[in-house]
Amino acid sequence: MNNKQELIQAAIEEIKVNSLRFTMEDLTRRLRVSKSSLYKFVTSKDELVSEVINELTASFNKEESEILSGNKPVQEKLKLFTEAFMKITHGFDSRVYGDLQRFYKSDWKKWAAFRQEKINVFMNLLQNGIDSGAVKPVNFAVVYQCLNASMEAIAKPEFLESNNLSYSQAVDTLQDIVFHGLLA
Repeated sequence: MNNKQELIQAAIEEIKVNSLRFTMEDLTRRLRVSKSSLYKFVTSKDELVSEVINELTASFNKEESEILSGNKPVQEKLKLFTEAFMKITHGFDSRVYGDLQRFYKSDWKKWAAFRQEKINVFMNLLQNGIDSGAVKPVNFAVVYQCLNASMEAIAKPEFLESNNLSYSQAVDTLQDIVFHGLLA
C-alpha cells in the first residue's frame, strides 16, 4: 500500500463485503500490510469511515460537475446524474446504511445531507428541463416531495432487508419509475 487512496479503496471493498463491521485486521489481509502501515494514513477506523464518506461524496461531486457543465440535453443530464449516484452506492446493502445510522451518526448525518443536496440539484436540472420545454411540466412540489420521501424510505435498512434489495437496486428501480413510468 502506497497511499491513503489505496486504503480508502480497500475499505470501500471491505464495506461491500462486510458492511461497516469490517475490522482493520480485514484491511491488513486485503492489502497484505501490517496494522502499523494502515495507521500511517488514519488514526482509527472511525476516521477511515469518514474518509470513505468524503471520498464517495467528492467523487460524485466531480462527476456531477462534469455532467452539469457538459453540452448534453437536460434529459441526458438527468439520467447521467442518477446513474452517477447509483454508481457510488453500488454494492452497498441494507447493512451499510443500518450500521452507518447506528454506529457512525455524524457520518450518517453527513451522508443524509449530501443525499438531500443531490435531490436539490436533480430538482434544479428538472426545472431547467421544464423551462426549456425538454421535460413536460409537472407539479414541482409533488415531484420534490415524492423524490425526497422515496429516497428517505429506500435508505431504511429494514425496507431494504425485508425486500432483499441493495440500496443501488432500490435507487435503480426508483430511477426507472421516474424516467419510464409504470406503464408497459
